[in-house]
Amino acid sequence: MDELLEIYKEKFRILDPVLKEYNEKQKSIGLKATNPFCIKLPDNFKSFKNRIMVFGQETNTWCNECGDLSKNNKVRSIYSNSLEKSLEIYDGFFFGGGRQKYGGPFWNEFNRIIKNVSNESDAVFSWNNIVKIGRIGKGNLDKINNINRDYFQVIKSEINIFSPSMLVFFTGPNYDRFIKEYIGEFEQKELISNVWEIHFKDEKYKDLKVIKTYHPNHLYFNKKIKQREVIKKIISEINVHCKN
Repeated sequence: MDELLEIYKEKFRILDPVLKEYNEKQKSIGLKATNPFCIKLPDNFKSFKNRIMVFGQETNTWCNECGDLSKNNKVRSIYSNSLEKSLEIYDGFFFGGGRQKYGGPFWNEFNRIIKNVSNESDAVFSWNNIVKIGRIGKGNLDKINNINRDYFQVIKSEINIFSPSMLVFFTGPNYDRFIKEYIGEFEQKELISNVWEIHFKDEKYKDLKVIKTYHPNHLYFNKKIKQREVIKKIISEINVHCKN
């Protein structure tokens, strides 16, 4: 984890003045950037045979505790250069039981996957997002995405340090451009409706098992998609992979 922390610190030194200047220029709260999404890894992750990194899209209210009070005294997750605090919040949420108490489609399904992966799989999970700098609002913004691309490309480093045997993307096709930009070009084939297997062209990732589906919000509210079948297939792919 020290290696990853040092990477974040170095990136923050470069990113800090850029994000501060960007946010100062935005008159609307909905255009401002949040704190970057940085992850912690389990202390014992190297002891597991199967390491699985699960990606969501972006977090729009991440690290409220790092932000500032707005005019109505509501704390917002505006960028504040609070790396250590952000990592502390991640630790408490993902490893300290916070995710089990948090409702919503993404965490309902993430927790379901962890619960239903075989106890004999010798697997450990990590949580990541393909867009590392969100906005104070839904979705993402091109201006912030450009800052992310130019100043905070850390996903390959996170993958290289965690050394996963499998990646799972809950991102859907609208985020393929970010996967290509931050990890690499890929080909894909559909396993069942709305579940794809990805093969990266980069030789470094040729042995990675990679599965992609839609974000659970989309799975829940799109009546044409049989959400249970999608999650069941994801769980099955993980279990089969872990047995190999």
